[in-house]
Amino acid sequence: MISLAVVWMLQDLAQVLSMGVLLIPDFFLLTAAYGIVSGPLGKERISIWIWLSFAGGVLWDFRWTAAPGLSGLVNSLSVLAIYAVWARTPVTGRGVWLFALLAGMAHLTSGMVHYIAWATTTQTAMRMFLAQQLLGIPALALMCAVYLVRLRGSDV
Repeated sequence: MISLAVVWMLQDLAQVLSMGVLLIPDFFLLTAAYGIVSGPLGKERISIWIWLSFAGGVLWDFRWTAAPGLSGLVNSLSVLAIYAVWARTPVTGRGVWLFALLAGMAHLTSGMVHYIAWATTTQTAMRMFLAQQLLGIPALALMCAVYLVRLRGSDV
């Protein structure tokens, strides 16, 4: 869970360095998604991940947006949806492809909500949104690779 705070800080630093050029992918949300699927599905552990994703989103809002709570809401609902699908999927169906689908949809949803909240339809905003989504693909692929290596090493 310390890794989640480190990812948040690195995402914030990357956003500062890319200010006005592009939007950084939501590495924080992708890390929270990975945290949900990479461990036991105990209620206490899952609720901690949901609260952490909410807190990170609210901090992001206070730092970057004019709508405090929007990212917190999107993050916590995304992590909750990932948990709901993951927990209802048989163990044999829980794999890297399901993780990629769930985390990818969470990232896309987060980006779309933020794009709609900007309330602007300029080409620059659309390019920034598309760049954010495309730059999220390598991060998602890396998390999928880590998940796959961890899955293969578990002898399940």
